[in-house]
Amino acid sequence: MSENDDSPATARPAIVPVPAPAPAPAGTPVPDRPRGGLPLQAKIALGLGVTIALALLFWPRPSAERKFEDGYLIDEKGSSVALASRLAPATLVHFWATWCPPCRQEIPSLLAFAAEVGPERLTLVLVAVADERDRAVSFVGNPRYPVLFDPVWDVARRFRTNQLPETHLVLDGKLAESFLGASDWRSSPARQTVLARLAGRTGPAAAGAP
Repeated sequence: MSENDDSPATARPAIVPVPAPAPAPAGTPVPDRPRGGLPLQAKIALGLGVTIALALLFWPRPSAERKFEDGYLIDEKGSSVALASRLAPATLVHFWATWCPPCRQEIPSLLAFAAEVGPERLTLVLVAVADERDRAVSFVGNPRYPVLFDPVWDVARRFRTNQLPETHLVLDGKLAESFLGASDWRSSPARQTVLARLAGRTGPAAAGAP
């Protein structure tokens, strides 16, 4: 085969030069090129999405009224009793236990406070949690304030009670105040708060001792 043989088997492919792009006319704006970031439209959409999400998260919402008209306890005779049947227009629901030292310290002043205010203004419901029936009844030692029992924290959990002692003021079936931990009901913020809430009521429940 000679050097001048141009047969298809030996012909080399032709190289076609690519013309260089014509330079842009003077004064023609050059579009911005992305430098690895999000396009402007995507950034705006992302910012709006974050703003809306935060607004939904922190926007004020009406608080639902919590009612405590359900749940069953055990009375001193071992019978089942609905908590709702023991709720008066103004009721202190007190969760405690004889195995809780702060509870034992608080009970005497709480009983004295309830007697001072009077049953016509305020009803006291004592709920012994996971406690021995005879021991709790003997510790209170006052038939005016019968003890109810919550063996497995069922009703206590409805009040979101996780530790003892804990006292809740229920007005007209709605939770009005909660007091965590033991209080000295002879002189304490809890005492003053309850008296103020009772004084702010109208009707027979507002009458009586200051």
